[in-house]
Parts: sequence; C-alpha cells; structure tokens
Amino acid sequence: MSLTFDFHTHHLDAAGAAIINLPREWMLRTECFVPRPGALYSAGIHPWWTADADETEEMMRNLPALLRHPQTVALGECGLDALRGAPLEIQEAVFIRQISLAETYRKPVTLHIVRTYDRMLRLHKTLRPTTTWTVHGFRGNPQLAQQLLKAGFDLSFGRLRNEAAYAATPPERRHDETDDD
Repeated sequence: MSLTFDFHTHHLDAAGAAIINLPREWMLRTECFVPRPGALYSAGIHPWWTADADETEEMMRNLPALLRHPQTVALGECGLDALRGAPLEIQEAVFIRQISLAETYRKPVTLHIVRTYDRMLRLHKTLRPTTTWTVHGFRGNPQLAQQLLKAGFDLSFGRLRNEAAYAATPPERRHDETDDD
C-alpha cells in the first residue's frame, strides 16, 4: 500500500512520511530508542502487553521520557482488547494512566480497540480529552464510524477497511495506515 502519509506503521525502517509505533522492546529498554533523523514515532503500552504487570510498570516508568522526545508525536498504540492482554479492568487502568500522560505532554492518541467500543466511548465521555483520539485500523460499519466521529474520534483505515465507512468519514478526520502490512 503506497500512502502519502502513513498514520500508523510497525515498520521501523518505514520510508517516507510515517508515524512509526515503538516496539515492546524499546518501551522496556529506552536505550534501544535511537530515532532516525526526520522519522516520527508514537510510544504507548499496547493492551496485549498488559498481561505482565512488572513489564507494564517498567513501560509506564519509561513512557514520559519517550513522550518528551521531539520525534515522538503521538501516544499509542494503546487501548482495550477484550480478546487478549490483562483483564479489561487492568487494561482500562493502564489506559487511563496513559491518557493522563497524553494530556500532560499534549500528544494525540492512537487507539487499539477490539470488542470494547462502548467502553471506549464511555471513557472518552468521562475523561473529556483535549487531545485527538484516533481509532487505528478501523474496520467497522458506517453506523459505528458515525457514532465515533460524532463523539469526537478520528478514524484511521488500513488495507482491510469497510469502504462505506471510509467514504462516510470526512477527509480531515480520516487517516490512512499500513499498520503491519
């Protein structure tokens, strides 16, 4: 997939304009984070990584330094996943801590959401963020897209997207991504 700007990728050597999501190893060992000149990055605790409490705490300790780096332009990918990771109550607690950092450092948020849209909508309404939250890899239908857009979320679409939802999303609220393609 060739994009003008790749909103979300896991390819550390991504060419062109892209936001590269930091891998778990770099979140655990910040000395691994040696950014390429001109590259942009996002740093956050993926919900899958929350199953190990000690590693989660280590990542939380490292996250502020990563977010302060001038080439880190977003917090994420973070969020909630009902199928994988720690129990949702733990994922939510970790997510809320990250949102506090996003607000402190004024970083937009890239979201991973699996079977937890109602919960995420509730959190957005409760937390009232001032930064943009973007659902990455959105594959939902146009009705869900409209619900999220109305609530203030942006949407990012990969190769496996619902074309009707993509078309229904205003261009200024729609992003394209390769994710891990």
